[in-house]
This record gives sequence, structure tokens and C-alpha cells, in this order.
Amino acid sequence: MNYIDKIVANRSINEKVVIPVLEESLKENDIFNRNSFDKLLKLGLKDDEALILLASHKSLIKYGYRLSLDTLKHILSLSKGDNEFSTLKSLIRSPFIFAKAGWIYEHAPYFIFYNRYKQEELDCCILQFAESYQSLFLANQVSFDIQEKSTNPRRVLATSFWEKEIWDPVEMIVWARRNNLEGVELNVDFHPFNYARLLPEELSEEKRQEIKAAASRLGVKIDIHSPIVGPYSPFPNPDKGKPIFYNPLECLEPQRETIFLARDIGAGSVVVHLIDLPRINEMAKLIMAAAGSSVRITIENYCETEERQDADTFMSVISEICYSLPKELVRDNFGVTLDVGHLNIEGEDPLIGAEKIGKWCKDKGIFLRVHATDNYGKLLYYAPHYSADVHGNVSGRGINNSLIIKMLRHMGLNFDVLAEQIQPLTPDDIALIDNAQRFSINESYDNIIEDGKKRLSTIGVDSIIDLEAIEEGAYQFLAGLEDIDSLREYLLYRKIQTKKYLSVGEVKKSSLEFMKMPQSFKGELMEYIDDLLAPVQRETGLIDRSKIDLVYQNISGALFGRLNRKNLNQIFYRTKTFNRGDIILEQNSKGTEMYFIREGEVTAFVDDINLATLGAGEIFGEMSLFYNIKRTATIKTNKDNTKLGILPRDEFEDILVNNRRYAYDLIYRLFNTLPQRLRNLNQKYKTAMITLKHFLGSDLERVKRLENIISESQFMKTSLSNLSLEDIERLFTEKRSFDPDEEIFAEGDTGDGVYIILDGKVRVIIFTSDFKEIELGELEAGQIFGEMALIDDKPRSASVVPFTPCKLAFMSGKQFNYLIQTKSDLAYRFMSSVCLSLFRHILRLNAVYLKAKKEFQ
Repeated sequence: MNYIDKIVANRSINEKVVIPVLEESLKENDIFNRNSFDKLLKLGLKDDEALILLASHKSLIKYGYRLSLDTLKHILSLSKGDNEFSTLKSLIRSPFIFAKAGWIYEHAPYFIFYNRYKQEELDCCILQFAESYQSLFLANQVSFDIQEKSTNPRRVLATSFWEKEIWDPVEMIVWARRNNLEGVELNVDFHPFNYARLLPEELSEEKRQEIKAAASRLGVKIDIHSPIVGPYSPFPNPDKGKPIFYNPLECLEPQRETIFLARDIGAGSVVVHLIDLPRINEMAKLIMAAAGSSVRITIENYCETEERQDADTFMSVISEICYSLPKELVRDNFGVTLDVGHLNIEGEDPLIGAEKIGKWCKDKGIFLRVHATDNYGKLLYYAPHYSADVHGNVSGRGINNSLIIKMLRHMGLNFDVLAEQIQPLTPDDIALIDNAQRFSINESYDNIIEDGKKRLSTIGVDSIIDLEAIEEGAYQFLAGLEDIDSLREYLLYRKIQTKKYLSVGEVKKSSLEFMKMPQSFKGELMEYIDDLLAPVQRETGLIDRSKIDLVYQNISGALFGRLNRKNLNQIFYRTKTFNRGDIILEQNSKGTEMYFIREGEVTAFVDDINLATLGAGEIFGEMSLFYNIKRTATIKTNKDNTKLGILPRDEFEDILVNNRRYAYDLIYRLFNTLPQRLRNLNQKYKTAMITLKHFLGSDLERVKRLENIISESQFMKTSLSNLSLEDIERLFTEKRSFDPDEEIFAEGDTGDGVYIILDGKVRVIIFTSDFKEIELGELEAGQIFGEMALIDDKPRSASVVPFTPCKLAFMSGKQFNYLIQTKSDLAYRFMSSVCLSLFRHILRLNAVYLKAKKEFQ
């Protein structure tokens, strides 16, 4: 414990007498640790030294976070400034609050200022924290302007997770009653982005009694969500690692304290995330902490765990937990919190997953709660600060929360529903859950399923309702409860959401655009939705980009949409001005550029139908930058002096070649997105060519020529022309030598890194289904191969063998990930080289296949 060494080094104090006092402080039921503080003073330490030791020890041992001594010394100095900031000075007499101020100080640069701050701004942040802590919590006086219980509350629980203005849990309870809500789920946490939340040890016995009395007096249900965020480790860089509270089994003391808090305040449930799937016995022991009380520990399905946690996986684990617990504990103190958004992120339809978990709870007699939320599935997002688990408004259309609630209630389950969303509850959010909870149940679940089966038996399999959908119980329920058209619309939303590599906002926009479309156009989209998944029309073999492109890509500017305005202005520096009514581009015309709306407004039309209006800051035409396709819409200006930034293909290449710093965010996105686009394009056209091959029938000569085109088009050459020899030496640190025909890696192998050829030549080959070798091409010195392994975990797509004796250099995926974290110029120059090759190969693929289609059809 080097913080102890550094504090006592200049004093004649034996470390061995200090440690027992620090250990004792962890058990002290006093947020100011007065007893331990006095003992340290008697050992000869000064006030500041004792405070630093107590805060450092509590932070590290109890919460797992190593605070910098420099941070603590700076905060002490700040509290003794010329203005005598008495609030900060008095608050940090508590070692815990002192530690919390240190957490904020070390995380604010990342989560509050995003590395754009001055020292005085950071200091001001700490002072503001102290003032808010005092006024909004310690000295807060809650006004009980409503005294009586509600006779008919809205059947919705609110969450305090994202609430930044209300610190005091008593005030949160009053807020819920004032809004006529059934209850509230209190979140006990430390959030680097929201320090208004309070951990259990901050709530004194007196405050706990206040919370319990307020909930009882106002008839407001209370649940608690256990700590899930906490300080980020390792110290001090939140760009690495996960929140300390992420896995409840790695920070047991705060979890146990949460359970004891729930007992004290009369909470019904404590929600605990299921993260570490194999550690069943440890999770069971945590549940046992609630034994003898009325508190239930409800296990919540989570996402982004090491093993995909779909409904089946979740149920298998909680079944084992149940078996390891005494029956009376399962009956009285165990339950499940179903988070439908987490199912969505794992790529499982929340309706299907909810049906499975609901049936399991019904059959086993397990207590159930529901977290209603809205997100758009496992999409592109930036770790570690942002997650696909965005907790959108429950009345959104990313997840049909109303339908899920109705289905579970028809099964015979009674449960509370928490609206777990980032934004404040709106009347629509409240009404959606309340109406679903009160929905009149006139028919049994089984009868509705039978009605759905009958309705589905009258229709044929099509591009939306396939055989799997017809046989799926959850979809049978939807068809029986509502109708076939409702099922079609639901399934179309699912198709849009499962489109990979769009940002959360972009997919949300796609869904919203779909909602705004005329019904006739929705019908066309449904008719041609198979283009989204299988690009070949079965009847003709034609390659036809569906009108759905307009919804999910061509309007959205998917790759560019997250860049800030300043960078977009630099990327789209070429500007052209249009007047009201001008046609910028026409449907079915060819184009090779995309547009950024600097000022003004435009409207997109498809077949003269007004589809969408785009304003300043929005982007369109991205697909024409990457593919040789016809425009899918006509774009007209709505206002005079509409200014558009234009980016042609050649200038896009210039950005990649010349290492423009303002494009670093774009390069990062391209690097993570273009490989999948390339894979998708390759697969799409391989499918198309196979279809054409069937049409060619016995014309063996043309079939052979077509196969050669397919094979050759897969071969890609990538060089690092914008990197010096010194740069390459820094990137590729491991040297390897190979003899002719000695396999470097084989098609189907797991990708572990990228190679560059220092000397010699290699052949890139694939094998047909009957094991015939096809050589795709040769690579020579200065060219790299295997680079796709740096981007995704897909198997190697071809085999590589030396043609001559070869000297290669190798960079592992682990080395590359470290390089990316440095955010250095070298990292971005390497990524831009790869992106340039991918971009050119996408254009080449597109041109080759379009030519082949024209020649062979």
C-alpha cells in the first residue's frame, strides 16, 4: 500500500500500527470516521495526513479504486484557498466524501469536459459539487405539499438513475407521488457523468428513516438498483477498463450495503445485474443476505457479457441459482427483473425473449419485474463512454414495450414496470405503460395464440412473414391479439433494427422515417424488404437496391453523422448555394458525391411522394460516394440561399491520403465500418453471380468466365504508402521468415494480426467446395495482408503461402488495439491507409459486378 509508505515515510511511525486503524475505519458506522481519525492523530499524524490515509484506504479497499495522492492534496489545497471555501472544507472532513471528490476530479476531464478544460474549470467543478452536496442533500428540506396516498396511481415506476437535479431520495419519492406514479427505483451509485447519485454509506440512519416514512405516508413503492457504474479503473484513465461496480461479484461490500439499505427503508426489491455467468454460488450467497427480510433480490439479464446472454442463457443460469437456494428463500427473497432492452442488444427479439422468460417465471412461480426501455439493438457505438444500451423513451418504436407488457399479463403474470429511460418521463411514456398495465384481458393467452395460428394459416410465406415467423409463438400472439398487418409492421421494424453498423441515432431515424411514410409506400417497402437481406430478386436475378436504402442509409449519412460541425465544415469545404425549388439531384440519376447541409432545408421525394425534410447539419447521398448506384430519391431545396457542402470521391480519397487531423473521427468510424460493408458487398454480389450462373445453365465457357470474375474480384492489394520505414518498424515489431510453399495461415483460421512483406512474394489462394485451388493473386514487398483480423473476429477469408523465400513483419491484434488507444498520428495514418484500400476495393467490386451483370444477363 504505497500511499501509506508515502504518508508515514517522513515520520517515525511504524506502518504496522497504522494499518489496523485503517482496517477498523472500514467497519466504522460514521461517515466522518471520527474514532479512526482521532487514533491516527494520536499516532503522530497531522490532520491532512490522517484524512488522506482514510480516504485512500476506503477508496482502494472498499471500492477498488486507487486514488492519486496528488489529487487528494490538490483538493485539500483547494479547500484552503483565499476565499475559505467552507463548504468544501467541512465536507471533506468525511473521508468518504473526500474520496468521492477525488473520483470526480479524476473523471471530470473525460466525462464532463471531454478533455477540453482549463484547471480553473476543473477546480470549479469540485467546488460546485460541494455546494450542491450541501444544499441539495445535507441541508435539503423536502416540501410535503401532498400528504395523502394516491387512490389510483399510474402503474409506472420511475428511475432516479439519470436524474441530476434531485439528490435527496425523499424528494424523489415526493416527486413520484406528485406525478401520481406508483413508485420509484432508487439508484445507488457513483456516476462519473452524474455525481448526484448517492451510495448506501452516504445515507445515515436518520435519512433512512425519513425515506421509509415518506414512502409509507405517500403510498409510493420503493425498489433499489444496486451499484452498477462507480469509478473507472485502471487508474486514472477511463479509456481503459470497465466501471468498478460493473460486476456485482467484484465489489461485494457495496452490494451487501445496498441490501441492508433496502431492509432499512422498506424497499421491495434490489436489482442486481447478472454479469459473471459461471459464479452461481457467489450470486446465491449474495441473495442470502436478504434472508429473514421482505426484500427480494431480483436478478436482471444483462448484455455485453463474455457469453451472449439471450433468454435461454439467462434462464439456465437463474435456474441453477434457484436450485442452490433454500425453497423458502426462493419464495420470499428471490425474483427476476426482465430488461427488454438488454435482450435487444444481444440480438434477440425482445418479444420472443420476454415470452420465454415470462413462461419460465409463470411455471416456476418466480417473482417478476420489468424494465421497459427503448434502444435499437447491437449497433455501432463508441466504447467505453457510450453504449448501444441508450435507454430511450419507452414510447419510442425501437422496442414495443406495450405489446410485451400485454403479452406477459395475458400469461397470467402480475408485475411492476419501471420506465428505465434517460430522458424525463413524458405523458406518452406514462400513458403507454399505464394503458398496457390496465389493458382489458378478455381472452386467455392460449386462445389468442390459437386465433393467431388461424390467421397465419390463411396467408402464404413472403419476404417478411417467413416460415419461422409463422411458427413463432410470440408472433402468433401478436397476430391473434391484433392482426396480420400489425405483425408485418412489427417484423419490418425488426429488419430495420438488425441492420448492422448504423449508429443508434441513425437506426432510430430510420424507424421514425418509416412511421412518417404514406401507407402505400410502406406497402412497397414490405413487398421489397427481401432486398435488405437477400439482394437478388428470385424471379430474375437482377441486382436492385431497394427503396429501403433511402430509409436507413442514403438519407442518414451513416458514416458522417457523428462528426462535429467544425470538422464537417472542413470535410465538406466545397460549397454551393441553391434557391427554393432547385433540384439538387434526381431519382435514378447517377452520382459520385455526397452533401452536407450548411444552411437551409431540403426535401426528399420518392416517386413524387414527400418522404422527409432535412435541415442544417444533416447529410445525404452517402451511398453514391461508395457505390455506383442510381440515386434513390429526388432532393429539392425548400428555402432560398440553401448552402450545401459537397464531397466528391476524389476529395474523399484526398482526406485519407493526406492525414487530415479534422477527419480522425471519420477515419476511426471508416476503419470499423468499411470492412463489414466490403464483406456484405462481396457476399451480396457472390449471391447475385451464383444466381446468374444458374441462368447460364450449360454454357460452360461463360460459367467459367463468370467464376474467374468472382474469384479475381475478391483479391485486394493494400500498401502503406503514407508511412515511412521508421513508422513501419514501430508498427510491425515481430519478424518472421517463411520458405516457399510453407503456409503462413489458412482459409478459416482465426485471425490474430496483420503481416507486411519485407522481402519476397506470397500467393493468396482459396479452395472450391471440391478442394480445387484457385489463386486470387500475388503480393510483394511493401504490401500487407490479413488486416481484416485487426477489425473483426471473422475467420481468415483466404490462405496465404510464400511464392519465394519471404521475410515478413507481424503486428498482433493486441498491439494494434493498444496503438488505437494512444490516438496518435501514426495510428490514424495506418488506419487511413487501410481505409483507402477498402474504399477503392469497394468501388472496384461494385464496378466489376455491375459490368458482369450487364455482360451475362
